[in-house]
Amino acid sequence: MRTALQAGDRVTVTGAGGFLGRRLVERLRADGIEVLTAGRGDGFDLLADALPLDGVAHVFHLAAETGVPDAWNDPVRFHLVNTHGTVRVLDQCRRAGCSLTYVGAYIYGVPQTLPIDERHRVDANNPYAFSKWMGEQACEWYAGLYAMDVVAIRLFNTYGPGQSDRFLIPKIVDQVLDPATPAIELMDLQPRRDYLYVDDAVDALIRSRAVDGYALYNVGSGQSHSVAEVVETAMAVSGVRKPVVDLQRQRPNEIPDVRADCARIGQACGWSARVGLAEGIARMLEGRSP
Repeated sequence: MRTALQAGDRVTVTGAGGFLGRRLVERLRADGIEVLTAGRGDGFDLLADALPLDGVAHVFHLAAETGVPDAWNDPVRFHLVNTHGTVRVLDQCRRAGCSLTYVGAYIYGVPQTLPIDERHRVDANNPYAFSKWMGEQACEWYAGLYAMDVVAIRLFNTYGPGQSDRFLIPKIVDQVLDPATPAIELMDLQPRRDYLYVDDAVDALIRSRAVDGYALYNVGSGQSHSVAEVVETAMAVSGVRKPVVDLQRQRPNEIPDVRADCARIGQACGWSARVGLAEGIARMLEGRSP
């Protein structure tokens, strides 16, 4: 096992201005680790610019185009950024002698079995998932051919404070708290997902860095909740009751249920999710008034 990051170490975080990136940078700096950032807010172009790698021991690669609906509209852009951009990061790490953590995505499609472990068949059934899978394949190839230390994370549905309302849980919380919204309207109340609180995701990224060679880990909560259950939890935690309208509009290639098997990262790194859905939503509500 590689040594864990220590106070005084220097790392680079791509996508540092994003939802997960901001939280990761905060945690690393709180632990005394020097962080160099490379994100859109820094004027950084993943497809053209060189990473800041002077004295860097490790790179956390979070920069990506995200969002399944946007990916359907512009699959080429998603492939360029998420696949070719990752190859550029890998090659710069290779030349600088840095290890890498790649933050991937859910790529299993409709599960054949639950919970889903890393041996489950991949079914990248949308352009976003396809682009992230190709980035993951590049990680494994570089690790094998160039003897690099690379961790690939298949991250399930992360949520928490500061996340865009393009994502489900912030959208629900906003509707619950907004006094101008008389009823909560959602596309479909049935799909179940594995929701992981952002601080648990950050902890997994930091712990999993200390591996040799190539490693692939699922990172999720290990539990699934329907959209209806998320709404009910948000109302119970906030003390607000509103009617709920199910528009019954199913997305293309909808997946009925998702639940991660995270035994591999637990055994290798001692990681497990600690924040349940009710506690996570309560943390999102802190400082906000209904």
